[in-house]
Amino acid sequence: MRTGLIRGVTGLLLAFIVSAVPAHAENKPTITWLKLDWQPAWINSGPWAGKGYAQAGERMLQARMQEFDHAVQSVVNVRIYTVIKTMEACFATAPYRGIDLSPDQRDGLVFSAPTFLFFYHGIIAQEKALPVIQAHADQGRVDFKRLIEDKAARGAFQPGRVYSRWLNDIFANDPNTGNMFRWSGRTSLTQSMFKMMDAGRFDYFVDYYAMLRFHQLTEGNSGHYSYYPILEHENEFGMGGIVCNDTPQGRMVIARINEILSSLRQTDEFTNANAFWLMPPGQEAKYWRLWHQELLTRTD
Repeated sequence: MRTGLIRGVTGLLLAFIVSAVPAHAENKPTITWLKLDWQPAWINSGPWAGKGYAQAGERMLQARMQEFDHAVQSVVNVRIYTVIKTMEACFATAPYRGIDLSPDQRDGLVFSAPTFLFFYHGIIAQEKALPVIQAHADQGRVDFKRLIEDKAARGAFQPGRVYSRWLNDIFANDPNTGNMFRWSGRTSLTQSMFKMMDAGRFDYFVDYYAMLRFHQLTEGNSGHYSYYPILEHENEFGMGGIVCNDTPQGRMVIARINEILSSLRQTDEFTNANAFWLMPPGQEAKYWRLWHQELLTRTD
């Protein structure tokens, strides 16, 4: 009888141990989230750490996707879409439906519903370059093709980076880009551009308003630089989303993300995490109109 009792107690203990195994010990599929050292999409240090618009969105999604394990991997800007195709990876700041990617880059990828809205690149310039830049501006917008013809001010860009479909064509085919400073890197991408410009390597560079906003908030020298929209982007706006490898898991992940976004994009937490960085001053009404009429109406 005592032997039976011992067996019964042992059985109960084994059942308890099995039930106590934590959920994370299960074999969950892993999503590797690619990230850049590019502020303010990802901010890993300083007073704004953790408040980048891409990492905030990732964090909200991951909290709702407990059926997956989540890993993070840094990647070089120009290799994002190549790397995604080699593993079960996703990236949070892709052009919506790959609209600004080349056909080769889009092939083998699957895209989510839009997660953020932005206005395309402009010119971020030093004070001393303003007379040259203003000479090629009309009603506040710079004719970029005319500007790069002018050797009185030198611009900079990152070869191989995805800009807009209008600028991608100029950088690939306009001979005047030969006069521009070409730069590549993998760390502190935003800070590095300002440091090189301050050191006299170039007079202006092509990037989003959000880069200037981040620099102003972290460095406090808001009066040293100006931002000009580019004429080639007039009346255009962009949307971004998440891209994953087009595999069975990637398609499952995107379907789950789209399901979550139907309600997540309605929350103040999600909305404000994007608008804080991506809504330029004076564009508030246009931004919110496009957010509600264009972004929220797209569910895949």
